[in-house]
Amino acid sequence: MSLLSIGKTKDTTDVMLYHPVNGEALLNDDGSQMSITIHGPYSKRYKQISHEQQNRRLAKAQRSGGKMNLTAEELEASSLEILIKCVVDWNVTLTKGVEEFSEEKVRSTFDTLPWVREQVDAAFGDTRAFLEQ
Repeated sequence: MSLLSIGKTKDTTDVMLYHPVNGEALLNDDGSQMSITIHGPYSKRYKQISHEQQNRRLAKAQRSGGKMNLTAEELEASSLEILIKCVVDWNVTLTKGVEEFSEEKVRSTFDTLPWVREQVDAAFGDTRAFLEQ
């Protein structure tokens, strides 16, 4: 066995959604399982978003004489922003029929249904979800 034969990374994965109480798969009206496609921590998209945030923080620190003053709220907002921007597609019914994907709908869904955000965040942090089989 060699390290190079194990776990080549992939940019995206599909996060299947499950009922937060009973664990059953959530289905759209057409019978397909609800899913959210996300870029993972190995992707160029994630790195770009992360670097943009870090560059903004560094610029802020430089303007304030090198002091890095971040609040818990800013850190939480930053984490949420990365997660939202890493969502690139979905197959989700919010009211009737599969909803058209948009960043604002993702933001609204994560705000209204925090358990959806938790499921996506859990997948985002799961290395195995971004490795080729």
